[in-house]
Amino acid sequence: MIPHLLARLGLPLLRIGDRRPATPAALAAAQERIRRRLVRTLAPLPVGRVRGLDRLDPDDLAAFRARVPVSGYADYEALIAQVAAGGRGVMFPGRALALAQTSGTTRADSAGERYIPQSRALLAHHRRGGAAAFTRLLDKSGGGVLGGRLVMMGGSTDLAPNPHGVPAGDLSGIVVEQIPSFLRSLYEPGPEIARERDWPLKMERMVARLQGADVRLVSGIGSWMLVLFDRVCAATGHARIADAWPGLRACIHGGHAVAGVLPQFRRHLHPDTWLMEVYPASEAFIAVGSRPWRLDEGDAPPLAVLADHGVVVEFLPDDDPDPAKAVGPDGLEAGRTYRVLLTTPGGLVRYQPGDLARGEGPGLIRVAGRTATRISVFGEHVEGLALTQALAAACAATGAAVDHWHVAPLLPAGGDPRGGHEWWLEFRTPPADRDGFAAAIDLHLCAASGDYAAHRAVQLHPPRLHPVPPGTFERWLAAKGKLGGQHKVPVAWNDRTIADALARAAGPV
Repeated sequence: MIPHLLARLGLPLLRIGDRRPATPAALAAAQERIRRRLVRTLAPLPVGRVRGLDRLDPDDLAAFRARVPVSGYADYEALIAQVAAGGRGVMFPGRALALAQTSGTTRADSAGERYIPQSRALLAHHRRGGAAAFTRLLDKSGGGVLGGRLVMMGGSTDLAPNPHGVPAGDLSGIVVEQIPSFLRSLYEPGPEIARERDWPLKMERMVARLQGADVRLVSGIGSWMLVLFDRVCAATGHARIADAWPGLRACIHGGHAVAGVLPQFRRHLHPDTWLMEVYPASEAFIAVGSRPWRLDEGDAPPLAVLADHGVVVEFLPDDDPDPAKAVGPDGLEAGRTYRVLLTTPGGLVRYQPGDLARGEGPGLIRVAGRTATRISVFGEHVEGLALTQALAAACAATGAAVDHWHVAPLLPAGGDPRGGHEWWLEFRTPPADRDGFAAAIDLHLCAASGDYAAHRAVQLHPPRLHPVPPGTFERWLAAKGKLGGQHKVPVAWNDRTIADALARAAGPV
C-alpha cells in the first residue's frame, strides 16, 4: 500500500486518539468527566471498597480529593495478587489481559519487581496515547515516514504466562499488539526478532536486519537508540546514521530527558529530523510532546498532559503534599514541582508512581525526575531535570559528549563537615578541560536551584567527576538483568548503592 493511501486510511483513525482540550476550563471538564466515570465503575469492586470510592458521591470532586488518600504499590499488592491469579472484577471489570512488569526506579538493587495489571480499557488508553504522539509527529514530518520502515526499540514481545495463564512482560512488548493493523506491515524489527529476550543477541539481529533497510522512524529510549545508531554505522562503514538511513526523518524518544545526549543526536541525525517526546508508564500514558521539535532548538518543548484519554492525572505540590491540595492539569503553575497521581481504568486510585513533574502552565509539564532519584546530601533537593540540564550545559560549554551518567552523594568524612555530589560519567568525548566541565555543572545548578546555591556556599564541595571506561553502565545493567529495552540508569540516588555497583562494573582502576 503506497504511503499517501496509508495516510488517507490511517490518520483519521489515529487522530481519534489525539483529543486536545484547548483551555483550562476544557481540561478541567475532560478530567471531571473521566473521574466521574471511573469512580462509578470502580466503586462496587473490591478496589473501590478498599479505596473508599463506594462511600463517595461520584459528582463530588472536593470530597474525592479530601477523603481518598494517596496510594502506593503496597496498597494494591493483595488485590494485584488476586488479579494475577485470574480473578475477575477485582480492580476492573473482567480479567487482566496482561501484567506489565515494572521495577521503576524505586530500588537500587535487582529486587522489587512489580506488576501492573492491564485491563482492556487501560490497553486502549495506551494505544490512544501512542496514536496521539504518532499523529502529532506525522503532522510535521509528513506521510513520507510511512514510505519506509518504523523501528520500535522495546522489550521482548514473548510474554511468559504465569501459573494462572495471565501473560506477563515489559509494557513495551505488550503494546506491540496495539499497533494499528495498517502500520504492522511497516513495523521493525519484525515479530521474530521482537520476541528475542537476550538483549545483546536482539541488538545483533536488529543490526543485521536493518543495516540496509529504508528506515524512516525510530522510537525508544535515547541512549539505546544511540547504541543502535552506532552499531549500524559500524556495520555499514558510515560515520552517522543519517548516511546509513538517509530517509530517517522522525524519532520518538522518552524514558530519560534527551538534553544530556543531544551532542550525539546532532552528530547522527539529519538537521531536518523531527523529534517527539513521550511520557508513558506501565500505569498510564501520561503525556506527549506539545509539538514536534528539531535539534537546533536545544531541548524538547514541554509535554502536554493527555487530559482526555481515559485517565485522571492529578498533581500534588511537592512543597505542600496535602492530598486535598492536588490540582488537575488545568491548575498547573509554571515553575512549581509536583508529585504525579493517577486514577486509571486499571484500578489504581490516586496512585503515586514516584514521578515528579514541573509545571509549565495549564496542561503542560516537564518530567522533573523521581522522588527516589533526587539527590539531597544536606537538604539541597536537586531533581533529575536540573541535573540533566546541568550536564547538557557542561557538554555544550566544553564540547564533551556523555553516553551514560549517574550522580551519587559524597557524605562528610574524615573530619570534613562538607559533602558533595559525585558524577559518574561514561564519556564518548571527554572534555579537554575537566575542571571547566565540573565548573559548568556547578554554575548551572547554582543558577537553577536556590537550595543548591545556599548549601553550596557553606556545606557542599564542588561537583566531583568520576569517569569510567566504556561499557561500565551496560555491564551494571546486565548484572541486574536490566540490559536494553525500556530499562535505564537512575539519574541519581541518595546513597552509594549504585555508585558502588558501578565501581565493581568498571573493574580495577
